[in-house]
Amino acid sequence: MNNLNMIKDLVKKDNNQQSKISYSIGRNEKCPCGSGKKFKKCCALNNPQLSREDYFQKIKEIKEEEKLIDLLKEAVENYPLEQSFILPLIVYSLQHSNYQTAIKYLKHAWQLMGTDLDEAFISPLINIMVDKGELEKAEAIIRDSLAAKGESIPLLIAQAEVYKADEKMQRVNEIIDRAMQLDADNLQLIVFRLETLMDFDDVVSSLALYEKYYEQLKDYKQMRVIGFLDDFIEKRFNLKENQELGEKEALKAAQKIFAVFEEVDNLNLKTSESRAKELLEKIKDLPPKNSQIVLDILAYYLTAELYDEFEDYAQVVNKVQKDNPNYLRLLFLKFYNQGELKKAYQYISQAFELEKARKDGHFHNWQVAADYLQFIVDYGSSKDLKNFIADFAVLIAEDKDLLSHLMLLLENNNSKQYKDKLLNKILAVLEESEIKNIEQKDVYNKLFFTKLLELDIRERVNKKAAKNKLKEIEELSRTVTEEEVNTPVLSYAKLRLLKYQAGDLKEEQEKLIAAVKNSKVESYYDAIAYYETMLRFADPAPILTEIPYSKYLDDQQLEFYRLTAALNLSYYEIASEIFYKQFLDKIQQNELASFFISLLRYFDKEEILEHLDKLKLNEEIVNYFIEMMNIKNN
Repeated sequence: MNNLNMIKDLVKKDNNQQSKISYSIGRNEKCPCGSGKKFKKCCALNNPQLSREDYFQKIKEIKEEEKLIDLLKEAVENYPLEQSFILPLIVYSLQHSNYQTAIKYLKHAWQLMGTDLDEAFISPLINIMVDKGELEKAEAIIRDSLAAKGESIPLLIAQAEVYKADEKMQRVNEIIDRAMQLDADNLQLIVFRLETLMDFDDVVSSLALYEKYYEQLKDYKQMRVIGFLDDFIEKRFNLKENQELGEKEALKAAQKIFAVFEEVDNLNLKTSESRAKELLEKIKDLPPKNSQIVLDILAYYLTAELYDEFEDYAQVVNKVQKDNPNYLRLLFLKFYNQGELKKAYQYISQAFELEKARKDGHFHNWQVAADYLQFIVDYGSSKDLKNFIADFAVLIAEDKDLLSHLMLLLENNNSKQYKDKLLNKILAVLEESEIKNIEQKDVYNKLFFTKLLELDIRERVNKKAAKNKLKEIEELSRTVTEEEVNTPVLSYAKLRLLKYQAGDLKEEQEKLIAAVKNSKVESYYDAIAYYETMLRFADPAPILTEIPYSKYLDDQQLEFYRLTAALNLSYYEIASEIFYKQFLDKIQQNELASFFISLLRYFDKEEILEHLDKLKLNEEIVNYFIEMMNIKNN
């Protein structure tokens, strides 16, 4: 059945139901259309030209899907109490992943039909409300539905989704237990249990559950968690090359292997070395020698510092793994940990060269590049560093900031230590020769901002440590002045230092602000220096009205600066709009804590609470922010 006929059939089926109920809404209730007005002052005033029967007839006759949807929308506007027009729109919106429209009509249907709304519609309504953070409303809907309909698998799963989003995992487990008593073998429930176990990072239990129901679930690859587990097993056991090994057999082996990994993780390795050795010996022959999971086992030998056993196992798999950069990286780590730097360099440089030469033309193994760069920063020469930068520049897009990408490679290591060392080593290279796409000014700007960011943190938690950082910034300022490097970041850094100097410095401050305003902005950090100066020391209005130098900053960063400017100026209508957009974006990116912590760079706790109050945010958001500030302060 095509989409057009499917929608027509839904309308016809609902309209012809003999047990059809007529729904009504009190005149003083909110209008279901979502306007926020009372029904009597909104859709109750409708005076449609077409009758219900006219609409049903036109729906039968219409030939184009788009026109049918438009007609249904018109019918809902004119007859908001007629569910036969609403339900097909919900189905159509969900099919086309148009969730904004779907939730509009789902909420309309719920207000109209309440617990009469079919479970098939309640579940997506709850899921969309959870995604939008409307947990209290979602919980109320589920509570009403359970009271009216009794417990069922779909409703219990929907309730568990609400508690999962609210991080009430004990409640989630209790609901799963109740659902299992209804039907432990229900596939919808099994999939939800798998998703929940993966949310807990409980790989062992997930693999055991999937293996138990493998035959029933193997054809459900379109389900996110099933697709993930299939892909996980296929890649870990290299099933494309090991076709004699079935997926179910690989699942059984994976269970045993990850159970051992879990037990080793829980050992005190300093006192349980022999137990770790015994456990790993049990599983080392389970996977194919050319699989990824062999490397996982090798990594566990390294973690347990079982270097002899590592070397023995490496010799067993070396023939098939010798050209695998991930395998060579493990050899690098083994020799690096044992202080054999010459051998360590041999393996990490070989791994990097193999990654560069991949047949698909794309560099994927950024961890190899990161380890190689860290080794060069620690032990390499200026020539080594220059060669690495030249090689690395080819691996990223030409329009990307080379220096920023080099810094990102060190993000997961001892970040502060290695970033400073890298930047200083690059400056040393630049004294001898040029580096394509990296200027001396760029490096000094990076150094300034790494130190200024550290100063922000120390100013909040450790005044004494802040003074030590000030000395570094002062020294860097002198160097950049002596080198005659023309950068607005220098003026901004000097503005930050004024705070710690005695006397009337108003004139000096005005000179430095003017220097920033009059500087030529030609890079990301030049633009950041301008925005930070305007926000901290000058009138931030241009950030809201002109949005200067926007080409150097991404949209989210610009929006954050605009929010900060609006709060500074007490423009709460603008601030509220930007805040909610940023808030929702950060929830989706799982970066909400960093968003709040970023605000602490510009306002103290009391100022932020005052701003939040004037933004008229709900209590849940304010309490979350207070919690984040308490965590940061501790």
